[in-house]
Amino acid sequence: MHGTADSAGGSKAAAARAKAALAAGDHAGAFAELRTAGRPEDDFTEQARIARAFAKIDVDALGLRPLKVAVLAGSTVDHLADVLRFWLAASGFAAEIYLAPYDTVAQTVLDPASGLYAFAPQVVWLFSTHRDAGVAVEPGASAAEVETAVDAAVAERTALWQVLAERLDALVLQNNADIPADDPFGNLAGAAPWGMRTALRLYNARLAAAAPAGVAVFDLDHVAGLWGRARWTDPRYWHHSKHAFALDATGVVAASASRLLAGAMGLARKCMVLDLDNTLWGGVIGDDGVAGIALGTGADGEAFVAFQRHVKALKERGVILAVVSKNEEAAAKAPFESHPDMVLRLDDIAVFRANWTNKADNIQEVAETLSIGLDSLVFVDDNPAERDLVRRALPMVEVIELPEDPAYYVEALARAGCFEAAAFSIEDRRRARYYADNARRVELKRTAVDMDGYLDGLAMVATVGGVDEFHLPRIAQLVNKSNQFHLTGTRLTEREVERLANADDTEVFHVRLADRFGDNGLIAVLILRRDGEDLHVDTWVMSCRVLGRTVEEFIASEILARARRC
Repeated sequence: MHGTADSAGGSKAAAARAKAALAAGDHAGAFAELRTAGRPEDDFTEQARIARAFAKIDVDALGLRPLKVAVLAGSTVDHLADVLRFWLAASGFAAEIYLAPYDTVAQTVLDPASGLYAFAPQVVWLFSTHRDAGVAVEPGASAAEVETAVDAAVAERTALWQVLAERLDALVLQNNADIPADDPFGNLAGAAPWGMRTALRLYNARLAAAAPAGVAVFDLDHVAGLWGRARWTDPRYWHHSKHAFALDATGVVAASASRLLAGAMGLARKCMVLDLDNTLWGGVIGDDGVAGIALGTGADGEAFVAFQRHVKALKERGVILAVVSKNEEAAAKAPFESHPDMVLRLDDIAVFRANWTNKADNIQEVAETLSIGLDSLVFVDDNPAERDLVRRALPMVEVIELPEDPAYYVEALARAGCFEAAAFSIEDRRRARYYADNARRVELKRTAVDMDGYLDGLAMVATVGGVDEFHLPRIAQLVNKSNQFHLTGTRLTEREVERLANADDTEVFHVRLADRFGDNGLIAVLILRRDGEDLHVDTWVMSCRVLGRTVEEFIASEILARARRC
């Protein structure tokens, strides 16, 4: 994963193109060049080059969401800040970063006069490593003693979370422990119940279990494993300047954290648009027929099945699937309908477009049919020419660079991290079905004679509810993700939503919508503030799936009814 001569040349060329774009006043174009060239696995020299080029771009011209991030670390992370700004921008944020003084995590959190609280961040990143975990276990300790030590270490973290929750309305990003590669007990460190690796694994599990709403655990141990545990740390840099991980891993750390924050703050991608031939199966269906494609048997056939299983798993956790293929529709659908080794079936696909229209136009139609923005889409195609066309025509769409060998498709998609999430809810599991049902509604609308007839045919039923444990994650998610019908642009953490719901002068409620095609789920959130006999609409946010379906009038009537009760 170290940078190569090719990546070095690529970043230099991209920096040159970005410089030319800047000279022409094209800041968005310059940023696009850097985004295309930047790779998390490139070494620190390349990361620094991209970061320096990005620093010359007018971030205000990019239309990114402002984000204030405070980083509190027990190690040196100054080198991370500039690289983190770039990767946060690549994830949709214009970041302002505050670095607390070295190794003052507890002091900074506990002191109400510290610079942290003056900065008023939206995210507090507690950048800890195994050295900061504080798990003290004697060799030969009993299982009970190990658990006691682990619970005490976790309690130290939860105490800091509690203070932050009381003083800030901010998301807390908490590292787990990166398990070190070397230990004097060797294999016993992970095989004995008292071993340090055993204790740290338990610590990581207990830390995740203890994290409440408003705290997201950053799996630093997984990042270390991806990078390569044997080279994750460099003892020279630790002893010389207290760098907790190898400098060349900076891009992987920054990009991974940025993608997690995008998921936590509502900027993760929603939909994967898939090609078919040589993407979901080997060969060309129009030429080879159902029996002739590579799927299920042989090395390539097994690789395509593994890729479909990965895609299916993403769909099951809420990612919407669409197909865009240059094919005759009947031929394109045939493997879904009759091939015994197809993992994906037609009912997994929310929108299916097989025709001879260029893919950029078809992808735009997919977005319109699903009522989502282009910045919610990820395009997966084995053909470099098609990828280049979409990248140039639709720069808001994330385009995955697939390798030539299908055995590495899963790795390429997973490493891109486009669908990271900080939490998972029942609503997330159902999201793909919501959008598939909505696509059917759009098709009905196209064939309806008039709007009234279309709306009557939907047989809609709306229900109103408050804030509870079940709906809280989706309420915060909708407030953070939605831009349409969201005039104030309010962004709230789950903790802030709870605080508002419990306030005496505030009402928070949600609206769910069902119709004859299925359940749309939670589609609107309202925050109302009472001031004497007046009722002010603080926040009114709706899912773009239901705009123009008279739900607005229903909600206005609900607001009026509540105003009359003031």
